[in-house]
Amino acid sequence: MSLSRWNKLWHDLLLYRYLIGIQVKAQFQYKINLLIDISTYLAVTGLEFVALLLFFGPFPDMLGWKMGEVALLCSVMNLSFGLAELVGAGIDNFSETIRRGEFDRVLLRPTGVFLQIIGSDFRLRRLGRISLGILGFAFSLSLLPNLHWTWSKLLLLPLGIVSTTVIFLSILLLGACICFWTVEAVEITNVLSYGGREMLSYPLTVYNGLLQRIFLFVVPLAFGSYVPVCYALGRPLPFGMSEWLAFCSPLPAVLFACVCGGFWSFGVRHYQSTGN
Repeated sequence: MSLSRWNKLWHDLLLYRYLIGIQVKAQFQYKINLLIDISTYLAVTGLEFVALLLFFGPFPDMLGWKMGEVALLCSVMNLSFGLAELVGAGIDNFSETIRRGEFDRVLLRPTGVFLQIIGSDFRLRRLGRISLGILGFAFSLSLLPNLHWTWSKLLLLPLGIVSTTVIFLSILLLGACICFWTVEAVEITNVLSYGGREMLSYPLTVYNGLLQRIFLFVVPLAFGSYVPVCYALGRPLPFGMSEWLAFCSPLPAVLFACVCGGFWSFGVRHYQSTGN
């Protein structure tokens, strides 16, 4: 990468930090309101976690998965989705940006289009779901006292969380691309984002082979969440995959992000302004 590209990247990072900093300061002006927002979001998402655990009242396991193991899987999904919600709110609201004609102004500014969109909205209330993921992770570990931790497992779980976050952000970006041609695209991406989070909070093996392959190789959410959790728990990987593939979760995440990024670039180039 040339020096000019490095300089541009550094400038974009500084600008992104500035945009986020302004929004964080604005939200901290109303500390009680922010605390209520975070607490409410934690309570609402916590009910989803409780509903999952209630399954284990009448049933001792879920196709061999114990409560602590499912809680660990659900916590990884909540951490990943919470981070994606926190960072990608601007992408998620892109349909409103198009509808109000604000994207036309974005194109006139002398900086990256994607940077402006992703830096346009940063909601600290999403810390509620991230807090749920952390609390759920601690709860799952209390139910797994015999889980043997190694350096590879300690490395793999954060790597899987970051990879799954990138995939969720890519799904949101794919939904933003659809907004170039139809402004009502929320339901389409919700199937993959909210639907994927809900489905993969449960073991992948409860679904049929087609769905398993879709979430492993097409929209690789399971590659970043289910596969690392299986490795950490000492469970066999799906379809007889080798254990070393668990460390490859960044690869499908980057490939999927590149595909979605390509659609985004295509949409930006062919955007013809609101109303045309």
